[in-house]
Amino acid sequence: MTIEPAYFQIAFYVVSPFLTFLAVAIAYLAIYRQSKPNIIVHYEPSDDAGSIIDLVVQNYGGGTAKDVQFSKAIPILCFGIEQADPVDSSTFLRVKIPILAPGKSLRYMGGQYGGLLAQIGDGYPVTATYDYRTPLRIKKKGKDTSVLDVQYMAAMHSGNSAAYDLADAMKGRNNTVFIKTNKQLEMISKELTRIAAVLEDSNESASENA
Repeated sequence: MTIEPAYFQIAFYVVSPFLTFLAVAIAYLAIYRQSKPNIIVHYEPSDDAGSIIDLVVQNYGGGTAKDVQFSKAIPILCFGIEQADPVDSSTFLRVKIPILAPGKSLRYMGGQYGGLLAQIGDGYPVTATYDYRTPLRIKKKGKDTSVLDVQYMAAMHSGNSAAYDLADAMKGRNNTVFIKTNKQLEMISKELTRIAAVLEDSNESASENA
């Protein structure tokens, strides 16, 4: 049994548009995923102060998110290392972020381990909603849910950065070699002032006697 060439031609005309559509759809889906924002909210140890935990809002996606809002207030400024200090919930994060570009992040002072743990417990789900545009410039709504947690930091080592320690030293907030040097310079300055006064008095006395 032979198959007529016309059969192959008809099959090509039927299958070819389908394959073309499939290729275009796959390419569009890949571009769409790359252009969609992905807003993640999480706590992480501060790069500067040892006991401080920062709240980070970051766009890990490939598109720009606009008018980012959160489903509930996010605990920040909650202090206390082992036991939570009194907290004012009116200071919790309630903001609308106008724009968050791909790869960009915002950092807020979250507080300390004990204070945050008392507020979020085993997990604190937060949903970020936002506007974005597809590759075809169609405006769409997006949302991403994050579960905030600090328990993984319970046994982490903490320490201040060199820049933070230097700033503290220059402001006199810790006892370092800078503070000791400043005190010694002050003592030397006072002693030089006393010696200069004594020499001046001696010169005046010599002039009067002459």
